[in-house]
Amino acid sequence: MESGKFEARFERKKTQPNVYPVLGWLCVVVSLVFFPLLIGAAGVVFGYLTKKSGKDVQGVAIMSLAAACGLIGTLIGFIAPVR
Repeated sequence: MESGKFEARFERKKTQPNVYPVLGWLCVVVSLVFFPLLIGAAGVVFGYLTKKSGKDVQGVAIMSLAAACGLIGTLIGFIAPVR
């Protein structure tokens, strides 16, 4: 019974597209410059979807970095506003 879950997850992992991690990392980088809170939140969502699709470590990394970069981008926006 336990091996069936593992095999199903392994098959699902092989067939999952790599769209969620790519969009997650893109949101992490872009959230430093444009709309940091909104895009940072989107990065957290894509990190969750990445984790749910079977890439646990990468999903957690995307979620934590998206939240951190969203906050850093907000602080940068307060400190150095565009004129």
